[in-house]
Amino acid sequence: MIDLTRYSPRTDLSRPFGVVLLLLIIATGLSACGGASSVPPGTTNADYGALDAQGNVTTAQPEARRKPENSKSRTTAAIPFKPIPDSSLMGLSEQQVRAKIGAPEMIRGEGDIRVWQYRSDQCSFDAFFAPATKGAPRELRHMLARMRRGNQPISVQACLDQVVKNHLARG
Repeated sequence: MIDLTRYSPRTDLSRPFGVVLLLLIIATGLSACGGASSVPPGTTNADYGALDAQGNVTTAQPEARRKPENSKSRTTAAIPFKPIPDSSLMGLSEQQVRAKIGAPEMIRGEGDIRVWQYRSDQCSFDAFFAPATKGAPRELRHMLARMRRGNQPISVQACLDQVVKNHLARG
């Protein structure tokens, strides 16, 4: 027979003592955060200046930061952008789409279907090409757009605009 009294939970004072000790350590750590340089509630540590003889506030303004003399500022010229309506791409051949929005970053095949993927910094644009009939050249049949990070919705047109701008920026 097993003696269950040996396996019962502890009932001595060491457990409450441990809890009190833990709380004391936490309180000591938190009080260290508010040392001598802390600001009492309702006040601020900003220096708003001093009053002169006439009662006006005088402040010492810091010197404005200047750009280093030898730094070249990076400016980009505005690229003229004319949006391509996504509906105008439907039914176009692969060559016509390439002429309008450039070469894709990736092409994958699934039987007679080709999927072209374009990417911008924020989204991915997929163009699905399939033949209208067996043996006919492939045409753009479907388009998808999705965000590269997160799951926020994005329209095909918004992503297509980003892809075209990205293509123009790369030259």
